[in-house]
Amino acid sequence: MPKASRNPTQRPRHRGRAGATDPTATEPRTGRDAAERILSIAVVVLIAIAVLGFAATLLHVALRDSVPMFASTMWQYAYWLPLLSLPLAIVCLVSLVLVNAAGKARRR
Repeated sequence: MPKASRNPTQRPRHRGRAGATDPTATEPRTGRDAAERILSIAVVVLIAIAVLGFAATLLHVALRDSVPMFASTMWQYAYWLPLLSLPLAIVCLVSLVLVNAAGKARRR
């Protein structure tokens, strides 16, 4: 087994306590940070719902004549998922950009 290097640049640094090296970790979280986090999660979730709605609609249209399960009315409601979630995702994305820009403007 090779010997460990004595070069200090090749040794892993010792980790300090959490927050000791990161100056942003000591700052208190604001409502704007929570709003940004919630909006970013909402954008991802709403886009995922829209994609699943598109897939369900395609399955319903393609297989409703051959598979009895896809002929039920439940699959017809999948058509509304993208129609509702995509506009909501766009509204959340625009509000996320505005909240982020307002936060950066205040920090300056």
